[in-house]
Amino acid sequence: MNLDRKSLILGLSLSGLFCGCATVTPAELVDARGAYAASSAGLAAKLSPTELHDAKKALDQANSAFDEYGDTPAVRDFAYIAKRKIELADVKALTEADRMRIAEAVKQGVKVRDFQVESTKAALAEARDQLKDERTAKVAETSELKATAAIQAKELESTAARLEAERQARMATEAKLAAAMKDLATVAAVKEEARGVVITLSGSVLFPSGKYALLDTAKMRLDQVAEALKAQGADKKMTVEGHTDSMGTDAVNLPLSLNRANAVRDYLVTRGVDPDRINAVGLGSTRPLVDNKTAENRANNRRVEIIIHPEPVSRR
Repeated sequence: MNLDRKSLILGLSLSGLFCGCATVTPAELVDARGAYAASSAGLAAKLSPTELHDAKKALDQANSAFDEYGDTPAVRDFAYIAKRKIELADVKALTEADRMRIAEAVKQGVKVRDFQVESTKAALAEARDQLKDERTAKVAETSELKATAAIQAKELESTAARLEAERQARMATEAKLAAAMKDLATVAAVKEEARGVVITLSGSVLFPSGKYALLDTAKMRLDQVAEALKAQGADKKMTVEGHTDSMGTDAVNLPLSLNRANAVRDYLVTRGVDPDRINAVGLGSTRPLVDNKTAENRANNRRVEIIIHPEPVSRR
């Protein structure tokens, strides 16, 4: 009788232990929940709400799967995807914050240059008044002094005209760049990252499967890319990156990605992009955007990215 009671108590204890283990939240889901809570209270909530909303949907999917099935590989996969989307939202928010700071700095720079133009104009008007007073008070001035005064007046006028011309040219260049980038957004994905402006083109619209010869339809897209690149400042450097999915070996993927990057670079050069400002690299499958578990994800990873660097970079 005592033995049976002990066996029953032991069985109930083990059952409770196993049930308790089955409901332990996996670390991946805990991390994703914590990351979302932090992002919701930070920049992402204000500057990348769409990406954060997508991350929330992925997290909700992970939570629902956990509530229904407990700790399963699928729950961990959902949590991993949610964590990645949260990180993407954070990166987008930081990039947007940097862009806003840069825009504000450019705006302030324009104000300073415009102030310089106005100051020069005011100095010119003051100098003219001063010269008029001097001519009235000093009728006996020598011709040499008069010539010097005239030269100074012309120099002031020339400086004011030059500053105004520079301002007009800058405004025209900025307008041209804005229009080119707007047109580019109709044929490619354009986003700002810490490494610069990233233009992403799907490999499927550029090349036949497994090849690196450009499709005819791809050239029309690259024509618009070339116009946007030519509108960049003369100090901007650019890199064309070729990427593949994880299918195949590095021995195949790395040369293929490099050949594709070179094909895009060479075509852009034929369309007027300065060859000294653009280089090409092949990265194979080393930098996927998403995992390569599905055909859709693999298609997203097969791409060419053109990076417009914020500062001059050395060739890699």
